This record gives sequence, C-alpha cells and structure tokens, in this order.
Amino acid sequence: MKVLKKIVNVIIDIIVVLILLISATILTVTLTTNQDTGAPNVFGYTLNTIQSQSMEPVMHKGDLIIGKIVDETTPEFKVGDIVIYTTTKQLDDGTNQYVLVCHRIVKTKVEGETTYYLTKGDNNEVSDAETVGWLTSDKIVGVYENSEYKGTLLKGVGSIYDYLLDFWGFFFVIVLPMILFFIYELIRVIMNIVAYTKEKALVAASEAAQSAELTEAQKQKAIEEYLASQKANENPDKPDTNEKEE
Repeated sequence: MKVLKKIVNVIIDIIVVLILLISATILTVTLTTNQDTGAPNVFGYTLNTIQSQSMEPVMHKGDLIIGKIVDETTPEFKVGDIVIYTTTKQLDDGTNQYVLVCHRIVKTKVEGETTYYLTKGDNNEVSDAETVGWLTSDKIVGVYENSEYKGTLLKGVGSIYDYLLDFWGFFFVIVLPMILFFIYELIRVIMNIVAYTKEKALVAASEAAQSAELTEAQKQKAIEEYLASQKANENPDKPDTNEKEE
C-alpha cells in the first residue's frame, strides 16, 4: 500500500512539473507576442501553426513550425525561401485579427529602392497576389527555410498549441488540473496533520500508562515497607527463639 501511494505521488509530481513547464511556455509566448505583427518572439524564434493544406506535402494542417525571427543578420530574401509573413482577417464582430502565414517566395521585383516579394503555397494553384499582394520586407516576420537556415517542424503539435492558447483549452489543461492538485495537496496535508496528532496522542497515552504503572509499583512498595515497619514496632523486645537459655 505504501509503495502504491509513493508511485501515485511520483506520477502526480511529474504531471505537475509538466503542467508548470507548459504554463511557462504559454506565458512566455503570450508575453513576447509582437502587438504589431502577432508573431511571438521566443529567444529569437517564432512559433506558427499551419492552418491549411496550402504548403503540402512540406507541411500539413495542424503542424507546428519553429522559424527564425527576421533581424538585421537575416540574409536578403530570395526565390525559393519559405517565409512567415503577417496579414489580417476580419472576424465576425468586425475586428481584425493578425494571421501568420507560411508560404514560399516565388517572385521578386524592385521598384525604386524597395524590393517586393510574391509568395505562394506549394499546394496552391495560384500565388498570393490576389489575396495579400506583393510583400515588403517589413511584412515578413520570420524565416522557416533559406540558404542558411531550416526551421523545425512538429507534426500535429500545432493543433495542441492552438488549443492551449485558447481560453477554455488553457483552463481545462492547465488551470483545472492545478486546482485539483492544490485540493489534493491540501487533503494530504490535513491527513498528515491528523496522523501526526493521532500518533502524538498515542505516544502521550503510552507514556501516561507507563507512568501510572510505575506509580502503582511505588505504592505497592510503600505498602510493603509500611507493613514491615508496623510488624517491627509490635515486637521490639521479642527474643530470638533460636537463642538457648544459659
């Protein structure tokens, strides 16, 4: 029973550590998300869930990709690079939401001092010219693949990632288990206190019983000593019957 209880406690501790790690990751992603682009920046890398089949067979819907954030060290974009750019979509309530898209650059053009990039999903029949148009470099927030870097693809993890970013997903996967763990720990503490109090009471009762027994023994000895002294007082001058008369 004690071994089973120990195993259960170890499993619960492992689950709690995993939940804390996931919570820290979600918190980091949330706090580091760029408000102007909607792209998280976790130590120079960005995370993005593939939302469609547009880049199959390279990546599939529900995959999570980890790309490199664009900075001053990023080489000039070229045809064939797979980049992550930001766009917006209108929600049902009329507000705009940032959307990160991962597509491949298929064309470039230069007008004056500005370079423009045209992207296309590998699985799409047409480019993004009609939907998002030609992109400038400030719209490209990350690189998944170029001549110097290739990002990481985690199959199917994107769906879980998006669920955890959702309010109810975060509640059911993170908040609720932590509440249950807190209740479990509280019950365990209370049970330990009760067990300690009970053990302490048993020890005190045992000591009291031993003390009571010792007191009775002392009483018995005192009685025997008293009776012996009384007997001696009753016959102070009685001669020894073993002595012979002269």
